[in-house]
Amino acid sequence: MSASDKTNDREALLAHAYAIENETAERYQDLADQMYGVNNVEVGDLFTKLAEIEAKHAAELATEHGAANTSMAAADYAWSNLESPESIPLGEMHYLIQPHQALTLALAAEQRALKFYTEVATQAPTDELRALAREFAQKEAEHVALVREWLQRYPEPEQDWDVDDDPPVQP
Repeated sequence: MSASDKTNDREALLAHAYAIENETAERYQDLADQMYGVNNVEVGDLFTKLAEIEAKHAAELATEHGAANTSMAAADYAWSNLESPESIPLGEMHYLIQPHQALTLALAAEQRALKFYTEVATQAPTDELRALAREFAQKEAEHVALVREWLQRYPEPEQDWDVDDDPPVQP
C-alpha cells in the first residue's frame, strides 16, 4: 500500500502532516535533552533549534489548515512502523555524537519526509491534494536545504570521535 492510499483526502493528509511535524518536534527536543544531559551542548542546541522549527511548522498547519482538528489511530498512518518518516530513532544517538553526525541524521529524516510528500503529491487523486502535498514537500525541501547549509559549518569528526577514557556509568 502506498502513502497516497492512506492520504487520499484532505483530512487524512492533514492528519499525517500534523503527526509528522509534532512527532519530529518532540523527537528533536528529546534528542536535545539527551545531548544536554551528557554535556554535549553544541548538539543539544542544534536539536533545540530543529525542534523549534518543526513545532512552528505544526502550529502553521493548525492555524492555516485546521490540522489540529484531525487525528487518526496509529495503525491508520501511511508509514510501516510506529514512527513517522521524519523521526530519528533514539538508538542512533551516541552521547559523544558530533554536530556533523547529528545533522546527517536530521538530513536523512528531512529527506524521508520530503520523499513521503513528493510521493503523495505524485499519486494524489485531486488537484487540491496534489497542491497541498506539494506545499508540504516544499516546506520539507526548505528544511533539507537548511540542514545541508548547517552541515557545511561542521566538519566530519575524527575517526576516534567516540573514544572516552572515562565514559559515564550506566545505572
